[in-house]
Amino acid sequence: MSHFSSRKTLSQGILRRNIGELRELLYILELRDAFEDSENRPRMDMYETSGDIVIEFDLPGIRLDAISLKMRGMTLILEASKPREHNEGKFICVERCHGHFNHAVHIPGNVDPGAIRAEYRRGVLRVICPKRAELLIPIKEL
Repeated sequence: MSHFSSRKTLSQGILRRNIGELRELLYILELRDAFEDSENRPRMDMYETSGDIVIEFDLPGIRLDAISLKMRGMTLILEASKPREHNEGKFICVERCHGHFNHAVHIPGNVDPGAIRAEYRRGVLRVICPKRAELLIPIKEL
């Protein structure tokens, strides 16, 4: 009888993990919907190296003190703002972005949230998310 109960416990653990992942993905979608369409999303690249997940955001002309980076679970939330420059003349063409910028990104893989670091250089915010070793789960014989 204990054999079946240990299978049930393992299945419940897998189900809880899957439900947690689904909740996190739904949270990301909710965050993206909460950001208004009129707000700008900075361009982003995400790539994986042997030891890291790296995310790079293009934020040209934005001061470092106008950038906020937060983690909620495995979701990285970027917020930044760039005021519109005031010029003496009348605009003929306006293509550069200004205003409030938001981006919510789900970080895939086995990442250590406590070891994430960020660098800002030449208008590019680089977020380095170190991978952690897989955790071995001890199995008890009953």
